[in-house]
Amino acid sequence: MKRKRLIILVLLLLSGVLLFVIFDKPPALASVMFLPPGPLAVKNDLNPYRLIPVKWAWLQRICLFFWGRTRVITRSFRFMESSETVASIVARNSLGQAQAESNGLAVWIVPEAFLERPKGAATIGSAPRVTTCEGMQAQVMTTDNVMAYSADLFSRLGKETVDLSTRLVVTSAAQTNFVAAVRAQIPQRHALFVLDVRHPESPTNRMAFLITADEVDAAGNIIPRKSGKNAD
Repeated sequence: MKRKRLIILVLLLLSGVLLFVIFDKPPALASVMFLPPGPLAVKNDLNPYRLIPVKWAWLQRICLFFWGRTRVITRSFRFMESSETVASIVARNSLGQAQAESNGLAVWIVPEAFLERPKGAATIGSAPRVTTCEGMQAQVMTTDNVMAYSADLFSRLGKETVDLSTRLVVTSAAQTNFVAAVRAQIPQRHALFVLDVRHPESPTNRMAFLITADEVDAAGNIIPRKSGKNAD
């Protein structure tokens, strides 16, 4: 009789644990959120597969069995400058209400068609691209005659989005002119658009940043996600 009660108790405990795992899911992240302006508080993944020499095929196969192949993410950046008011930029590009706004920054997630030619903004310098393994922090930088632009970034792949954290910094003459730190859930065929909205009614040299993030295969081709195929 005691053994039967013990078995029932164990089954009840296992059922409780199973229900906890199924229903205690973390809340969905907001599509856009601001981060503290300091360095990104992230931790690089340590996948042993990355450290194994190519010749050690047998060990690679073992790691692939347990951890799977490391996924790769590519990000592209466009650093821009505009001399228009915020209202003019928003109207020209049909941006509508920002998805997040704070401390002189406004952020949108925009369709990839926006990448073709953002109206009312001139691209500065190059449009750098950086590719890393998932869960690895990276940095990209570019300069013009006066300004230096840098972006720290950290990305993870979700089922429907790329979870991107980025810290954008603009400096000139050893002086920091602009800092933005954002975390965003970017669907496929979309991009993150960050706009300087300080002094919104004044035509000024305001800054803007356009960032994409996609998973790629070994040949550098973007891997389509099922949920992203019909994205607008």
